[in-house]
Amino acid sequence: MSDQNTKKRILKAAGKEFFTKGFKAATVRDICAEADANVAAVNYHFGDKRKLYLQVLNMWMNEMMSHLSTQEEQFLSLSPKEKLRIYVHNELRALCIFDDPEKKRKRKIRLLLEEYVSEDCDPELFKCHDIVEEKVLFPLVREILHPLEDSHILEQACMAASGVLVHHFLAIIHYPEGEIESEDKLEFLTDFYTNFILGSLKGIKDKYHV
Repeated sequence: MSDQNTKKRILKAAGKEFFTKGFKAATVRDICAEADANVAAVNYHFGDKRKLYLQVLNMWMNEMMSHLSTQEEQFLSLSPKEKLRIYVHNELRALCIFDDPEKKRKRKIRLLLEEYVSEDCDPELFKCHDIVEEKVLFPLVREILHPLEDSHILEQACMAASGVLVHHFLAIIHYPEGEIESEDKLEFLTDFYTNFILGSLKGIKDKYHV
């Protein structure tokens, strides 16, 4: 079998082991047994267990971000509120369980968030989401706050708008009521967070724009 096939089998097996056991409990030996590969193959293809784990997380991250990839093309002719609503809807879509009854996405989100707050987090892992924020959310926040030009206020406003949604992602880890179990709840939360962010930005604009 080719090296490429071996690498794919290891990556698939690692995804299964890390998903089920987490990073610490999963072992290279079990991963290789599942992949029908020798232990040395992990070091050869990935370097070590930690680097293999980051590859798996990167794969999951890209899966979750795939629905955002063409988002900016939809925005040009829309109002700021419509743009924000699409952004919020697409972000919250990852939390839906009505099409994911085994809550596999939630498990992946938990492991991604654990990595996000770890001291040795690799920032490259979340760069794909940072790019979407920089290309879509942050310009939108600046558009809503125009003609406010204070760079410090604009930066804080962008962080706050992003943080509202990040907090909901963090909340579902410990509070199941944050899960989105129906299309109706997805629409409700989309409208709620859209109006919440818009109202907050209006308050910022009223306060700081002279």
